[in-house]
Amino acid sequence: MPNLQLKCPCCGGTLEFDNASQDVVCPFCDSHFSPDELKEYSDAMADVPQEDTSWDESQVQAFTTEEKEGIKIYSCDSCGGEIMVEETTSSTICPYCGNNLLVAKELSGDLKPNRVIPFKNDKETVQATLKKFFKKKILLPSSFSKDSTIEEIKPLYVPFWVFDADVDGVVNFKGEKYERWSDSQYDYKKVKYYSIVRGGHIAFDHIPVDGSKKMEDELMESIEPFDFSEAVEFNAAYLAGFAADRYDVSKDETFTRATQRCREGTEIAFEKDVVGYSNVRVDNSNLKLSNTNALYALYPVWLLNTKWKDKNYRFAVNGQTDKIAGNLPISPVRAILIWLLPFLIIAGAFIGIMAAVNSEDLVLGILFGILSGAIVATVILVLLWRINKNVRFQVGASSYTRPNSLNIDYRRSFFLYSKTTKTRRQSESNRKK
Repeated sequence: MPNLQLKCPCCGGTLEFDNASQDVVCPFCDSHFSPDELKEYSDAMADVPQEDTSWDESQVQAFTTEEKEGIKIYSCDSCGGEIMVEETTSSTICPYCGNNLLVAKELSGDLKPNRVIPFKNDKETVQATLKKFFKKKILLPSSFSKDSTIEEIKPLYVPFWVFDADVDGVVNFKGEKYERWSDSQYDYKKVKYYSIVRGGHIAFDHIPVDGSKKMEDELMESIEPFDFSEAVEFNAAYLAGFAADRYDVSKDETFTRATQRCREGTEIAFEKDVVGYSNVRVDNSNLKLSNTNALYALYPVWLLNTKWKDKNYRFAVNGQTDKIAGNLPISPVRAILIWLLPFLIIAGAFIGIMAAVNSEDLVLGILFGILSGAIVATVILVLLWRINKNVRFQVGASSYTRPNSLNIDYRRSFFLYSKTTKTRRQSESNRKK
């Protein structure tokens, strides 16, 4: 018997055959399967492709001798940053720490960017974008937009590794269906557990992964997406008036992040095909990548540093789309007031209704009203907090899905087991006490 048939679909434990029931049982989670059900599940899993997440990097090239002559490298003694500039630049400033970069050296052994997306916005537009970003942020201290000062605004070409891939994948989900009913004594809840399999094809184009260790990866992903259709062949002339960060994250290091985004993107896309369940979650997935491609590109980013109450705040603006990201401070006083307002309204309203309808349930009404008000107030506060703190990693790669590439051609669902719980109902007389 293949090894896969001896593994529990629910918990992965080793299965055993039970002579009494003639079922295959799991001693770890107490799941029961008939031999036919287990064979059907095992046959389906045998179709899962071997995991293959290798990437083709053959298109990445090194600078030629002639191309090196048009570029200088400036090193920062303060933070260690290395910036590429056009050869006519006599000196420049480090975009990370503001230190003057005066020592230039020749370009040596670097990979040449395959593509560059030119800047489309200017400094005035970026300043207006920042001011607009401050508006309508309820949790932002009122003095921040008035008293904060823009210390510097710098355009920078940030190095990215850009990945394409066709993905053939199989994603396993765990699904649940709920049933509820009652009798005179108990409330019942029955949960049916399923193993769900979806297999098919999807493709992603131009998934970017930050190639600079000095640049926060979360910040760069927060200003996505970039439109690769506007990328052009790299030419040193695009560096005129700008600086470009020199990559220091190798291709191999970025492969892991690119693969993760492909996996998440595939799981999210396939999960949309799973309907009819009360709850669904991803269990595991297998991907086979093909037609992979890895490119090195420079993307346009404006870096803005502001200072408020002796603290520095960094913002990044997409030099192509004006999308801005950066974590803003939060006023503790405003946060408390915003939490209290919905809490008092909801709790007060519920308590008032319970008092008017049935005074005997007032204590229960007070407790339920307080709990409901606290939950709603906390949800509102968290949502507003996320607006102020908008720097975060992206989940999946939906912005880079190749149009019309999704094709689900394998759909299977297997019932695993069910569990029923019951809760004794309160008698009418007890509920009124």
